Amino acid sequence: MRRFLGDRRLPALVAVAIVVFAFWRALIGGGSLVSHDLVATAAPFDAHRPASYTYENGPGDPINIHAHWESLAHDIRSGEFGWWNPRLAGGQPSMKAGVPIFNVGYLVVPGWFAPGLVAAIRALAAIGLMAGFIRALGSGRIGALAGGLAFGFSGFMVGWMNWPHSSVAALAPGLLWAIERAIQDPRLRRSVPIGVIVAAMIWANFPQVSLYVLLGAAAYAVVRVTPTLAADDRSRLLTLGIVGGVAALLAVGLAAPHLIAFGEYLDWADTSHRGQGPNDSSAGTEYLLSALAPSVWGADAVGAPWFGEGNWVEFNTHLGASVLLLALMGLGAGLADRARRSVTAALAAVGLLGVLVAYVGGPLGTALDSIVGNQGGLMTRAKVLIAIAGAALAGLGVDRWANSWHEGDRIEVRRGLRFAALIAMAVGIVMLPSVRHWVRAARAAGTIEESVATSAVATIAGLTVVAVLVARWRRWIRPCVAGWALVSVVAFELLFFAMPVPTIVSRAERLHATPAHAVVQEALDPGERLAGEGRTFFPATTAHFGIDDARGQLLKPSGYQELFRAIDANMLLPAGGGTPTYPNIGIDTDLTSPVWDAMAVGVWAQFPDSTPIGELHKPAFGPTQLDAVNELTGQTTVPTGGLRAVVFDLSIPQPSFVTVTIEVDGDTHVDRRWRERSDWFLMPVALVGEHYTPGTPIEVSIRADVGGAVVVAAGEDGAAVLGTIAGGDDYRLIRAGDVLLTERLGATGVRSFAGAVVEPDPVAAARIIATRTGEDPSVAVVDELVDLGSAVAGRIDGVEYATDSIRADVSSDEPHLVVFSVNNYPGWAARIDGQSADIVQAEASFIGVVVPAGEHTVELNFRPRRLDLSVAVFLLALLACVGCWVAPTRLRSRATSDR
Repeated sequence: MRRFLGDRRLPALVAVAIVVFAFWRALIGGGSLVSHDLVATAAPFDAHRPASYTYENGPGDPINIHAHWESLAHDIRSGEFGWWNPRLAGGQPSMKAGVPIFNVGYLVVPGWFAPGLVAAIRALAAIGLMAGFIRALGSGRIGALAGGLAFGFSGFMVGWMNWPHSSVAALAPGLLWAIERAIQDPRLRRSVPIGVIVAAMIWANFPQVSLYVLLGAAAYAVVRVTPTLAADDRSRLLTLGIVGGVAALLAVGLAAPHLIAFGEYLDWADTSHRGQGPNDSSAGTEYLLSALAPSVWGADAVGAPWFGEGNWVEFNTHLGASVLLLALMGLGAGLADRARRSVTAALAAVGLLGVLVAYVGGPLGTALDSIVGNQGGLMTRAKVLIAIAGAALAGLGVDRWANSWHEGDRIEVRRGLRFAALIAMAVGIVMLPSVRHWVRAARAAGTIEESVATSAVATIAGLTVVAVLVARWRRWIRPCVAGWALVSVVAFELLFFAMPVPTIVSRAERLHATPAHAVVQEALDPGERLAGEGRTFFPATTAHFGIDDARGQLLKPSGYQELFRAIDANMLLPAGGGTPTYPNIGIDTDLTSPVWDAMAVGVWAQFPDSTPIGELHKPAFGPTQLDAVNELTGQTTVPTGGLRAVVFDLSIPQPSFVTVTIEVDGDTHVDRRWRERSDWFLMPVALVGEHYTPGTPIEVSIRADVGGAVVVAAGEDGAAVLGTIAGGDDYRLIRAGDVLLTERLGATGVRSFAGAVVEPDPVAAARIIATRTGEDPSVAVVDELVDLGSAVAGRIDGVEYATDSIRADVSSDEPHLVVFSVNNYPGWAARIDGQSADIVQAEASFIGVVVPAGEHTVELNFRPRRLDLSVAVFLLALLACVGCWVAPTRLRSRATSDR
């Protein structure tokens, strides 16, 4: 048995088994801890929620990200790729989200499987790059594997699993690896890996995390190199500076297409909200306790619900008790070992930087954070530096205990243990107020016992590490056995935490269109959009099905945002239930507003129990009030214009199911849903009935499941008193029951205007549009003076939409302004009968073209404005990489390796 345990091949076998198991778990997922990777689906009708309201089985942003990449991959595979995506709130450039290298998996597997594959590859990349970095520091394979696992399954990587945050973070150890190799052997070719990795981080498109990683890498390089300058030639600093400078140029060149396009996108989009948050958005040191156990502050599905400030993903920094102990061992051993002291100090600096910014804050933390600038996210994302430093130090700690000790090594190990004990005592004393804070919060939430119980795995893992270290110290087990035992403990603890995080959805939860989506698709003409109340539907999901939701969930231009604010100033604020990237349109918002005409809204969605638009024939309040547990009936007739809803007065003292059955012209409509409202109100029950002949009798029955729960206003004869909502206007109710869908019959994606008023200010322009009356519908709002001579708007004879282009055949007796309800983004070009034409910004955000009298064809074409330049810079940078890589000489002849 001892011979088997001492076999040096065993750690390799353990490593392979752990990595294969981790990859498998990442692919198949599990239960639900932090459901970041499930995609949206519409749930079947539920008693407590509207059925076709598109419910997400995970947070909106990850679903948005997933839908974007699935749609983009589909377009590429089908040969329909375009630079412009017309399915996102008036249109957006397709490549606004960069190209994270890991998301290439979407091109080769079905969309429902891609999140799991991407997560698995990303985790393996993080493990491998961290292992390579630790190996470059002189560690053996066992320590490198332990550190790789510690980082690949850290709280940052798992919490942000299929977000761009983790795509950047997974590459971070590779950057440190490349920097370390450059420090050890400063040749020109060393600039290539640094430049390539930084470029890949930039392409992953999360600037905040990228800047934090670069800040940490700079701190690592400075602390790592500084102690060597006194003993080495001062020209070493110049040499490394050249390598760093060339690497920076290569990174900028390789990322040029994205940097240029993304910079243009940020200039175009409204990012004013990013400067409105608090200067100090750090979490507080009490949340560092989550480094020990992921659910100490709650973790929703696992353990108690989150009871701290913020949320689990932003505030946790889980490393694991085993990793923390081993990192402590690595820190102590490194301080005791002169050869590794600079490396250890550099890693400690990286971790301390993360703690100061993410959890301490204050003047020092915010000053450090200001180096990366205001990126619109919480400072807690600097915790990526804590994960990097903790994992690397843990790997070095495992390496110290997994190697054979020569004469004198035990003295050095003892010194390291003393350093570790002193550091642990100091940290413990500093954290005492945070522990008291947690105890008070946990008592208030009543979760102390549950939080302690769900931390049992962390406790067991920590005690096991102590036991292994004691056994190794007393020579009860061989170094190799101690090494793979520690690797196994780290893997067990972190995989126990990571396994419940789902990455592959079940068949029932996969992204699919509902019948309501199909109705919207059929009703919308090309160029028209969907909009509506609250969270009816989900923009990223509808975009996947070729439906442009005017609300979007992304950055939009200022004029577009002001159109929303012109209707409701709180629509884009948390106070109104919205965010700057996702407006919350209130219930009963006027769907007749000219703003929706400007946005080309062709279908309006409402919650199932909302009131449809139309002429209200309000019933008189009945003289008696009867309990609906005994079925009540009533009669009325179809009004002129057709039927959109039956209405009646009721009160619901006790929440209950209410079943309303409507019979008209041989058709039976049944509405059964959970109702909660104690005051008397006029309840509408909508149905698609505008085709019914006016005067047709309507029979209605009302029944509640529970006695005393529902009271209905009735006449002296005991019949329910009924009213109706009639149609016959410029709108048409096309779906009811699970969601109300109203078609706006006058909507169109291209309009002609006879006149124009000049208003370059988006706020004022949006207000003019919102207050436009029926007397001036043919007067547009433009940002510059245009020459129009028509008293009557022209005609739009036909419109064709294609990839990156729109073609409209128009005619008019006088010059007129043709407005395309497409966001005016740099890169659009207009032509009239093949001749170049100017574009003006019209209707606050959209594209306007002045067309002369007569019959003409107006074409719009989109191509990224600086595409040729950015591709040329990229190719030159690629050639420069090849040249630097094959450069045969060192930058200095006396390069040394310093570990």
